[in-house]
Amino acid sequence: MNAPTTSPLARLRLWLAARAPRERLLLGLASAVILGAGLLAFVDLVSAERARLARSLPGVRLAHLAMEQDSLRLAALRERPPPAATPASALPDSVRAAAQARGIDAEVRAAAALLEVRGSAELPGLIDWLATLHADFRLRPQQLDLQPADGAGRARFEARFEAAGG
Repeated sequence: MNAPTTSPLARLRLWLAARAPRERLLLGLASAVILGAGLLAFVDLVSAERARLARSLPGVRLAHLAMEQDSLRLAALRERPPPAATPASALPDSVRAAAQARGIDAEVRAAAALLEVRGSAELPGLIDWLATLHADFRLRPQQLDLQPADGAGRARFEARFEAAGG
């Protein structure tokens, strides 16, 4: 009573052999149409993806060139020696001069290892000045308090800076 176990492919052949010749022909045609439609859908998908990649390739190449240029600039900057440190006694005057060059009203006072600065500025100039203090004088802000801009668009600030090595 136990039916012999056969592979699924053998069972399919037996089932197909039990069909009439005309029915086998129709099943074969239906299978070919389904397989062909699947193949066409796959080819269409690959073609569309290839076209999308071809459209995005010029932009990717430009981004790659820009990254290579950035990398070369970064390597050149790393090889460049750091600027000589400004003497501590000249820092207040240098910071004040950098502020005035950007239209920032600033009072600079040296206190122990810190520089305390109070003043008013427009925000773009203030950001540029902070970057210059870090890059040129190796000063890091330890504290920065900003108060809202007045009617003229100038914000009041108080800042404390420490030498990067200190």
